[in-house]
Amino acid sequence: MADGNDRSVDAKETAGKRRQLLIRIASVLITVLLLADLVGRVNWADFDQLLARIAVSGWVGALLAYLALNLFRALRFRILLDKRDSPWRILIPITLYHNFLVRALPFKLGELSYIVLLRSRLNYSMEEGVSSLFGARVLELLIIIMVFASSILASAEQLAAQRDELLFVIAVTFVVSVVALYFGGPVIRTLLKVLQPLIRATDGRRDRFADRVSSRLGQLADEMDRIRQPRLFLAALFTTCFTYSSSFLTNYILLRALGVDAELPAFIAIISLGMFGSAFPFTVSGFGAVELAWSFGLKLFAGMPDADATATGFLLHGFQIFAAALYGFLGYLLIHLSRPIPTSDTPTEKM
Repeated sequence: MADGNDRSVDAKETAGKRRQLLIRIASVLITVLLLADLVGRVNWADFDQLLARIAVSGWVGALLAYLALNLFRALRFRILLDKRDSPWRILIPITLYHNFLVRALPFKLGELSYIVLLRSRLNYSMEEGVSSLFGARVLELLIIIMVFASSILASAEQLAAQRDELLFVIAVTFVVSVVALYFGGPVIRTLLKVLQPLIRATDGRRDRFADRVSSRLGQLADEMDRIRQPRLFLAALFTTCFTYSSSFLTNYILLRALGVDAELPAFIAIISLGMFGSAFPFTVSGFGAVELAWSFGLKLFAGMPDADATATGFLLHGFQIFAAALYGFLGYLLIHLSRPIPTSDTPTEKM
């Protein structure tokens, strides 16, 4: 019987690895196809003229806004970790370096760096890292969706007649999403109860795979319970508004410097689409999807020609990678120059 269970576990692990490999192959193919199409749309001989439109003050302003984005992200991590002893001298460099690795490494592998660095430099548990990262990502996505939906309503004349009803639907959706996130622990436990019959062995007995899944989800639910504090949750939600604002300002400065002229709701819709492109899971480090999202938004809401919109998408994504690399290198240096928080069994220096 034990041999049968072992074979079942091995088969599921093999199937999981095969599925992961197929997803990665598909991501590479999608990225190559998107880039091949987008690169062909741009008149690269005029790309240097596009760069020359942005004055030095524009580049500096965008870099400062991008720095503010990372500082607010570090503040949100500190709030979600709910540890008053989280030192800024380590948490800010971790955030800077993590942000770079998320953009640089394929298949979302950069997300793991945050959890690993919290463990190695601050001695925090893996569950604390996962829950704070998960909470940050969900809050960020929630704000982007709500702001994007509101901007669409504000800029779409054909929806004017139903605007009040649609705004009500958006408001209700936002409230329901916030409540579901606030009660994330009970929600995960409820989902686990529903999914348990699906992860049981064929003979009705729970195998090691099911135990591992249940244990991980149970630990995540316990960690999500930590944010079920009104002060902590509202502070994290409020800080996420500032992370969105900083990201919006970074791109708004560059778009205005490039001469893009549109109403504020249209700018919000364009920039929110660019943010959605970064979150698309089936590409390598967002390449192709980010440029496509920018191009689509600029053509739809700013009326830009296809070649100019696509070139602008490459410029904006390229700036984000450059800024992330610049601050990521600074974060890397600061991480290795700072001393990690000692573990309980590590002797500390005598005063």
